[in-house]
Amino acid sequence: MTQVGPVGSGGEPLTVLWTWRQRLEQADETPQKQQRRKNQRPTDSIPQDGPEAGDHGYLPQLQARLRDASAEIHRIVSRLAAVPPDQRTVLHTAFAANPAAAERGLAWLLEHFDQPSVVVPALGRLAPALDALIGPRGRQLDLFGQALLDAVRDARGERWSDEDATAWRDGWRFATGWLRQGAQLHQGETPFWTGVLLAHDRRRDDVAVLTVATDLPYPFRAGQRAIVECHQVPGVWRACWIGDPPASDNHLEIHVQAVPGDRATAALVRDARVGDPVRLHRAEGDFVIESGAAGAVLIVAEDVHVTPVKALLSELAAANDERVVHLFWGVSTRDDLYDLESLREHAARCAHATVHPVVARGPAHPYLSGSLPQVVVDFGEWTSHDVYLSGSPLAVGVMRNMLLQRNVSPRHIHAVTLERLTSP
Repeated sequence: MTQVGPVGSGGEPLTVLWTWRQRLEQADETPQKQQRRKNQRPTDSIPQDGPEAGDHGYLPQLQARLRDASAEIHRIVSRLAAVPPDQRTVLHTAFAANPAAAERGLAWLLEHFDQPSVVVPALGRLAPALDALIGPRGRQLDLFGQALLDAVRDARGERWSDEDATAWRDGWRFATGWLRQGAQLHQGETPFWTGVLLAHDRRRDDVAVLTVATDLPYPFRAGQRAIVECHQVPGVWRACWIGDPPASDNHLEIHVQAVPGDRATAALVRDARVGDPVRLHRAEGDFVIESGAAGAVLIVAEDVHVTPVKALLSELAAANDERVVHLFWGVSTRDDLYDLESLREHAARCAHATVHPVVARGPAHPYLSGSLPQVVVDFGEWTSHDVYLSGSPLAVGVMRNMLLQRNVSPRHIHAVTLERLTSP
């Protein structure tokens, strides 16, 4: 059973409580008793059965001291958010990405500081991602704790005292101890990141573009997919393409296609609402456009599988890549070109990138018409190109075979699919 009170050893919260209790006991002792205790052989100062009930009286006193700085929360967060990127810990980065959320979080922690049973589960939601980002040693927590102390001292100015310093050091020891306890609530689970749905843009009956803000930085590379949980179907995770490269504001653009018969993707597309909680597992995938190659690039993408290409085009533009890029995006009907404007904007940032929409059925003007593989192989000669294919296993397989028949070397063909990860 996971413990939800202040526990630990060394510099964790129990040490603070136990030391405080000893000070109270010593204050009531006569000089003779104090001298006898000094002459006794030292023993472990932390009892094995944990703190006594009276120890929790320290939390309200400590909370009162910490809440004296509540009026300066905005200044404290602003100072932490302003730390240069090369000096930031993961928590600094989170504060910089969303200072308003950081202010609310710090205010909430101070308000509930005397309620460990409330704080531990809340911190537990951050613990798996934080552990994955900072590693087992947790040195970043110590660095951020010192930075927090410095920020409070600067915000309080002449009102800062030695008692304030002691209180904030003790407070941070409690917080990190509770964070470790929160991690025990999710021990053995795959690390996940928590966030909130900022925007839900229903582009088609079966496709939605989600904007998600994560509490902590979500590590991924351009071309990867996020593993998303729909809170309407708890415990069910689905892979969804990420449409932009990593951003400093912790925002993700995620494209979701409802798979027939799959409740999770259908709920993400049709039932998700702004403000919904979002959980993400670690990003996966290795869709990468190789750098340093001399040849031109051919990209063929089927339907929603064009999403990671946007992120990769941004990466090429940021690298000032001068290669010629031809992107063919195949859809069933003209109305399915749900992201064409954004795709063209990403391509326009590249030196030489052209988008060719391909419509399989119905009116296609002003776009290309026909079967995507056939249109691509008839459009030009691709033997000198590095080729990247993105789509369902069937579409990728057909496209690859047709290119091989046109003498494109298999060494030049790179393929990626999402199908394996979207099955129920």
